[in-house]
Amino acid sequence: MFPERQVFFHSIAPTPSPQQVLKLARIDIEDRRMGQKMFRIKAVASAAALIAFTACIAAAQASSTVTVTGTVTTSTGTPVPNARVYVPGSNEATETDARGNYTLTGVPGGPQVVVVRQSGYVPVRTEAKFSTKPSDRARNHVNVKLLTPGEAATVEAQWARDSAGLARVGFFKRESTVRGAYFITPDQNSSPKPVRVSDIFRGVPVVVQSVGRSGTVLRGVGGCLLTYVDGLPWRSMFPGDLDTYVSARDVVAAEAYGPGQLTPAPFLRGGQRPNCTTIAIWTRSHIG
Repeated sequence: MFPERQVFFHSIAPTPSPQQVLKLARIDIEDRRMGQKMFRIKAVASAAALIAFTACIAAAQASSTVTVTGTVTTSTGTPVPNARVYVPGSNEATETDARGNYTLTGVPGGPQVVVVRQSGYVPVRTEAKFSTKPSDRARNHVNVKLLTPGEAATVEAQWARDSAGLARVGFFKRESTVRGAYFITPDQNSSPKPVRVSDIFRGVPVVVQSVGRSGTVLRGVGGCLLTYVDGLPWRSMFPGDLDTYVSARDVVAAEAYGPGQLTPAPFLRGGQRPNCTTIAIWTRSHIG
């Protein structure tokens, strides 16, 4: 017997006519054109998306930056022109004009340091917390006072004497141990420099200020106010006489204790009065 033969059938496609070839060529060209068109559309869409994304980033950066202004003067208030003002960590730097004014734009919001330099003066670093809120624009205004090396040495020596005197009367110990009280340190008291003693207590919630016949009158938030000057009780002769008889330039530091707070021992003469606010003022004449 002969072996069984396997037979394979191959279907042969009919040869396309010239018209069919031309039609297929036209379809292929149209498909290519459509693909190119879609590629161009996608490219334009991608570019538009990139532009929009870049604009969003720029807007976000703009909303997170602030404009910082201020004036640079000497210890006597004379404007300092051509002083270099800059914020480390940013690309912003400028010079003061003839009136000592400066403007820095594009400064990042939040905690920053403003550095001012000028030949013949000690460089000054001022810490600030800039705000992007329109209601807090006052934070973005930083005035700087430059000192000569001789003036800086004098201030440093005075600061050392003041600190030693405040340590003797227990000011720093109370500041570190008493919670809920308000302490105005020498650094805080010097910037800005108060004109009157009552100015020292502006912003202290437990002390209320009102205008009397002789000037500003201080009282406690609950109405009652006990005042101590250099550790001794202050007996008022008339409302507001604290500004009359105590020089703000002589005040080194102050402290305030609100109603209901346990007043420290140095200010308990006459007994504890829980409904009263107690304030204490320390002068250089006493501790120096």
